[in-house]
Amino acid sequence: MNRAQHASVDFSLIWRSKLADHVDRLFVSVIDFRRDVFPGKMGEKLPRLQPGELCGEAFPAGELVEPRKSVDVREIPLERFNRGYNKLDLIPRQGRFYPKAVLAGVLPGDIRPFRVIEVGNDSLKIDLNHPLAPYPLTIEASLVARFPGHGQHGGSSRDIAGMLTGKGPGIQARDGQGLACEFPLRRMDESEDTLFYAMPRMVDHIDDRAVEILRSIYSRYVSPGSRVLDLMTSWTSHLDESITDLSVTGIGMNRDELDANSLLSDRLLQDLNRNAVLPFGENSFDIVLCSLSVEYLTSPLDLFAEVRRVLKPGGLFINSFSERWFPTKVVTLWTEMHPFERIGLVLDYYIATGFCDLQTESVRGQSRPDDDKYRGMSPFSDPLYVVTGRKPAA
Repeated sequence: MNRAQHASVDFSLIWRSKLADHVDRLFVSVIDFRRDVFPGKMGEKLPRLQPGELCGEAFPAGELVEPRKSVDVREIPLERFNRGYNKLDLIPRQGRFYPKAVLAGVLPGDIRPFRVIEVGNDSLKIDLNHPLAPYPLTIEASLVARFPGHGQHGGSSRDIAGMLTGKGPGIQARDGQGLACEFPLRRMDESEDTLFYAMPRMVDHIDDRAVEILRSIYSRYVSPGSRVLDLMTSWTSHLDESITDLSVTGIGMNRDELDANSLLSDRLLQDLNRNAVLPFGENSFDIVLCSLSVEYLTSPLDLFAEVRRVLKPGGLFINSFSERWFPTKVVTLWTEMHPFERIGLVLDYYIATGFCDLQTESVRGQSRPDDDKYRGMSPFSDPLYVVTGRKPAA
């Protein structure tokens, strides 16, 4: 048996909330089989794998994270919510998550999330349980590469289960506790979008590795002969050019960018914040894409309803986003949220407009390309978050 002590592993945390299926992927470039602590029997299974092989294990609710406790759903005085936490002006809102350090009497560095369930005149009802506590969880691990440990000794161990379940997964679950949003959503710059997008920007908003991953995700759903609508598009549609016989209609804000997109069959200029009505008949498209742009929508429910109208029965709407945007044009609410909370916000849009078969996927921890201009700031590729939903077939 290959006794290499280290490996790179692509982990997937798989779970289902009441309204959606979820996959949260985390790539770990260096796993130490000797030191790291693995859940269940994965510490026995993983070292036996060869590159490309997969193992998995299912865990009941409350085994990988602290079990849910009814006493951790409680009512507290409103005055315990520190609105000035971290020099911010925070307002407790129903459905939102906040770090526990916001609460008076909690250690200042405690960033574990809690959820506001109800906001009263002088009290809050909150849920302090881990966001994943109610759900059975499955972990799948794909071994990417093996390599020797180079005779290293000592060092610290890592809790693999904690790495997979911490820092966000679970926050995106809705389960009847969506956000009460006021529309239109506000932005720093409320001037005409046509002015902002008048100058072409032939740039990628994610690094090349993230582009590759996004293209592979889209390739699961886009098949030869598909009729695709690409909303808020630019000079690239992030589609695999080897897929044949595609009909891709692009709607964007800059003519030069649209003309540079060789995949587009048709090109339309339209400001979807001013006019969300799509100029197509019902049941026109197999798939609608919105890549790295949902965060700019000020009246998203209007557009989501239109997408549902123009999709064929059973057709798919895919939204993808990351953690980079134009600061003046992104909606302010988006910037205030935890990345996984943004997934939940987009899920709210789907739920409110009647989509079904809802799914979310997050991809984190991949390596940023060596030649990327942001490599010195972070060795990690831009994270990706993808939300999909279908128009009901009936």
